[in-house]
Amino acid sequence: MASIYAYRSGDIPRRVTVMGLVLLGRRLAGKSSLGNLILGRSEFEAGKKTTRCVRRYGWVEGLRLAVVDTPGWSLFGLADATQVKEEILHSVMLCPPGLQMFLLVIPVDSFSKRDGHALEEYSVLGDGVWSHTLVLFTWGDELRGRTIEKHIEKKGEPLQGILRKCGYRYHVVNNKCTEDNKQVIELINILKQMYASTSST
Repeated sequence: MASIYAYRSGDIPRRVTVMGLVLLGRRLAGKSSLGNLILGRSEFEAGKKTTRCVRRYGWVEGLRLAVVDTPGWSLFGLADATQVKEEILHSVMLCPPGLQMFLLVIPVDSFSKRDGHALEEYSVLGDGVWSHTLVLFTWGDELRGRTIEKHIEKKGEPLQGILRKCGYRYHVVNNKCTEDNKQVIELINILKQMYASTSST
């Protein structure tokens, strides 16, 4: 899959023992299935509404991960807005201190002005958090041969505005390819590189 971020291995200092990954996004974005893909097993209930933060641990490429799945926000008022905000804030507390990365999960089949407004409403992504955020496009098979760059160009300003905030860091995964460990390794290496870049500034 395409990625805007080059990476190299060995960027996590030895003192960092756990990487916390917080999965953020709207309902039905594929957060739970993404968590299962990253951990390589079924730890989150994909296809079922997530109402509370759930944390699960695993290992990828010798790195200990604490993956936190969060309730998704609704574009149509179908979720309890107060509860969702509280749970998203709580998700940060579930991560180990030190290394916390945020995956803003966006399905490739949709992103509109309504999505942009919802993200602003539920946002816990302040200026300091955006530098630790990667936009992760899920359901990559829906690109159907198009490049992710063409997809971003077609979606226009609502999506491009989000990408600007996180420094145009993005990546694509196919949630359906659960046996493809290579895309998970690539994602983790990208996050390592992000950490190396932010910690050196």
